[in-house]
Amino acid sequence: MSSNILFISETLFKERTGASTAIDGKQIFPMIKVAQDMYIQPTLGSTFYKRLQMGIDAGNLTNDEKLVIDDYITDSLVWYTMSLLPFAMGYQLFSKGFLQKTAEESTTPSHKDLELISSQYKSMAEFYNTRMIWYLQENYNKYFEYLNPGSGADVIFPETRAYSCGIFLGDYIGKPSPRYVNSTSINITPLVAYFTTTGGEASFTVNELMGKEPFFASRGGLSKGITKFATANTSYIQIVNGLVTLPTGDIAMPGELFTFLYR
Repeated sequence: MSSNILFISETLFKERTGASTAIDGKQIFPMIKVAQDMYIQPTLGSTFYKRLQMGIDAGNLTNDEKLVIDDYITDSLVWYTMSLLPFAMGYQLFSKGFLQKTAEESTTPSHKDLELISSQYKSMAEFYNTRMIWYLQENYNKYFEYLNPGSGADVIFPETRAYSCGIFLGDYIGKPSPRYVNSTSINITPLVAYFTTTGGEASFTVNELMGKEPFFASRGGLSKGITKFATANTSYIQIVNGLVTLPTGDIAMPGELFTFLYR
C-alpha cells in the first residue's frame, strides 16, 4: 500500500483546472490519492513510484526525478483526479446512505451527463499519460527503479500503454519514430532483431541481443515491457544477455514473431 505522499497539492489542482477555491480540500485529497494509486503507480511501476514518494518525503529528489513529476506526472494526475470527481463530488455518504447533492438556482446533471464529463477528463489524462510513457521508455537509463522494478507478487511492473483496448489496433497514431541519443548526443537509429518460434518454447536465445542493450520488445505485434527478473506478468518478458524467457507458465505458439530494438 502506498503512503499518503501526493505528487500535486490542492492549490496546484485548483490552479490547473479552474476549480472553485471554495471547494473543501477534504473532498479533493482522497481522489488525488486514488488517482495516483490507480493510474500513476501502474505507469511508473510500484518501485519507481515509491522511490519518488520517498524522495519527496526526504527532500532528495534528483533533477531528473523532479522533471518527471513537474513535466509529466502533474498534468496526467490533475486530469485523472478530475475524472473521478464528478461522482465523488456529486454524491455524499450520510447516515441515511448515499445522497445526491443539490443546490438552489442550479441544475443537477444526470448520471449520463456525469459519465460523459468523467470520460472527457479521463481522455485528457490518458493523452498526458501516453507522453509520460514515451518519455520514460526513451529515457529509462536515467531511472534505475523504473528499469529495475524487482520481483515479487506485490510488485507492479510499469505499463507500456496508457490506453486499454480489447482489440489490437496497431501502434498509437502520432507516436514519433523511435530515435535515440548516445553519449555524444548524436542521433542514432536502433538496431532490430527478429525471432520466429517453432512452438512450445519457454525461452530462446537471440544472438543479436547478446552483450547488447534491448529497450523494446513486441510479441505478435503487441509491445511488451522488458525486465531482467523472472516474472509471471504477461505484459513483460525477461531478457538477460540474449536469453529471452517468457512469463512463468507461458509457452510460445508456432510461428509467433518477436521483435526487439537494441543498441
